[in-house]
Amino acid sequence: MHSRGFTLIELLVVMTISAILIAAAVPAFQWTIARNRISDATNTLLGHLEYARMESSRRGNAIVICRTLDPNGGPACSDAASATVDGNDWASGWIVFEKVPPNADNANFEANDRLIFRNQVSAGENVRAMIHTNSGIERVVFQPRGTGGMAGAKTFAITYGTAPAPVANRPLGALPLTGAGRCIPVTGLGSMRVLRPGVDTCPAA
Repeated sequence: MHSRGFTLIELLVVMTISAILIAAAVPAFQWTIARNRISDATNTLLGHLEYARMESSRRGNAIVICRTLDPNGGPACSDAASATVDGNDWASGWIVFEKVPPNADNANFEANDRLIFRNQVSAGENVRAMIHTNSGIERVVFQPRGTGGMAGAKTFAITYGTAPAPVANRPLGALPLTGAGRCIPVTGLGSMRVLRPGVDTCPAA
């Protein structure tokens, strides 16, 4: 008995079916990546916001969580844009620190303030998670009683995709947020929650 291989027609049929299946699977795979990256960024930011609020009550001092351009460098808050991120995109990173009296400048890390931790979501990749706020003053301050003494950042919009050319302050809702996008509004009392966006934007806190 002689075995025979595939004929050219059979091979073409198999290749055609494979191409169709791959084409159908790619969008679903991309959706899964976007959803996972957004979920990771959302959970990380929310966890750090909640931790900062808890620590403000436990330590009895104001706790600041602020955006930084270099979370691995000297502690410094920043609302400046860089070559890869907008000025109000927290994906560049953030730091959390304790204000030690008599230090009172909640906008900056001062000598003797205590750095609690650093975090970075993206190192500036072209396709990545983006975390924008509705203000150019990039910090949230939790006072000793755990309430949010906000100086700017009230709502965070988290999305994933190809980052556009950086600008100083991109308006909240300027990037599509449908589908896997998420919002984290922070109220004046310091409470926060995760929401699905409305029509391409996040609600006010």
